[in-house]
Amino acid sequence: MDFSANHIGFVIASYALSFVCLAVLVLTTLGRDRKLRAEAERLDTQRKKARS
Repeated sequence: MDFSANHIGFVIASYALSFVCLAVLVLTTLGRDRKLRAEAERLDTQRKKARS
């Protein structure tokens, strides 16, 4: 990559924006997974109590 090119700022900004977008997607996915696992555990606990 030629760092003396006129458009290097655009290239760096594009990579930075891509990284930020991917990070947000990963964090959103992990947060959703955590929420769904907690809900599944809560429902499983309720189901076990209902059987008793």
